[in-house]
Amino acid sequence: MLVEKNVSLQPYNTFGIVARAETLVRLRSVQDIAALRADPALGQAPVFVLGGGSNIVLTGDVKPVVLKVEILGRRLVQETPDAWIVEAGAGEPWHDTVAWTLAQGWPGLENLALIPGTVGAAPVQNIGAYGVELQDRFDSLDAIDLATGEAFTLDAA
Repeated sequence: MLVEKNVSLQPYNTFGIVARAETLVRLRSVQDIAALRADPALGQAPVFVLGGGSNIVLTGDVKPVVLKVEILGRRLVQETPDAWIVEAGAGEPWHDTVAWTLAQGWPGLENLALIPGTVGAAPVQNIGAYGVELQDRFDSLDAIDLATGEAFTLDAA
């Protein structure tokens, strides 16, 4: 976990809006989330979760602790006759992940290329383009409840 003070958020939002975070915490692993929760000051503070910054308009400096999710990693979990189940970290850029699946020879996400944001935000936004919706390609996600520290899985609806 990397904690930074008085950080410009301009490079972290696609509109390039000038704003600052009083405190920015870079989360690069599940262990970082546990460390955040255990920290006496940060663990109880209000938070603002920031992904790729493509669906936000900052209206000024951000007082809550900004959690910049930077958990990376991509891998093939399972291959079936009908699908490839891929696991990707929430901080992975969405477009890079789509390009990676295509480079592996795994079609299905190509219509979702060039959509800004991160893998972690993709299911929340239910991204879609050119007749393809993520909900039709999505299997599940693993998450951690920041309030309780409990890990859980959300399956596709």
